[in-house]
Amino acid sequence: MKQFHCPNGLRVWSTPRSGNEIKFIFREIFEDRCYERHGVTVGDGDVVLDVGANVGMFALALMERFDRLKIVCLEPARPTLACLERNVVESRWRDRHQVTILADAVGAANAEAMITYFPNVPGNSTLFPAEKRQEWDRMLEGLSPLQLKKIHKGLPLLPRWFMRLIATMLFKPAVIQPCRVRTISDVIAQLDLARIDLLKIDIEGAEMDALRGIAEPDWQRIRQLAMEVSPGCKGALDKLVEQLRARGFAKVTAESFTGESVIAVDDPTPCMLYAIRSTRD
Repeated sequence: MKQFHCPNGLRVWSTPRSGNEIKFIFREIFEDRCYERHGVTVGDGDVVLDVGANVGMFALALMERFDRLKIVCLEPARPTLACLERNVVESRWRDRHQVTILADAVGAANAEAMITYFPNVPGNSTLFPAEKRQEWDRMLEGLSPLQLKKIHKGLPLLPRWFMRLIATMLFKPAVIQPCRVRTISDVIAQLDLARIDLLKIDIEGAEMDALRGIAEPDWQRIRQLAMEVSPGCKGALDKLVEQLRARGFAKVTAESFTGESVIAVDDPTPCMLYAIRSTRD
């Protein structure tokens, strides 16, 4: 475990070789506010379910800006979980909020599974390692200069063969660990959550399974959704948008990796999906 210093002065514990990933996640969450776009908002006293909490950057960002939040963080990879717990415990904003941390993955049904943890890029740890590696292979071949620049400003200058070499080095050390998979409805029942003001999901290819694990009555508890959609799940995006609208979400918006509203199924990058049931009173 190593502590990294962020541009705003925040100190974050993460795994020792994840410094570049921490920089990228900081930019996404603190600067771009990737989970708070297209009308998705958080306010004092809200209940936030953070599925795929990683080391807790999103939770820390909310804890800094708001008061009296109830945040539930789920993170199944044990080394990442240890960093998440330490970041929350040591946060100077901890006493203003109620934070619950669960060491679980999320899926379509309660089960036992194996998660593949990548020490160099722990945010890419996944229940679907073969698909993750294929996803990165396609990304390295198909990313545009603009998409590469969003990841790191120096990437467009590098030859593709060198980027493939870097990716191989990043993903080659992999640790397979057992984990428990739970449905979101199971978590709702355990914690007796009457409402969820924001359901944030970022779980590297398991997002559609996570949605299938929400019992129909529990959808009415969810006011907003912000979810990363992996490249392999984009084919189901149109149907998902229809389902969310049928469940009463008044505004559903998809955004590409570079910010466009048109989502190409063959685009090798993930996209974001935002859904709002109603505006805040």
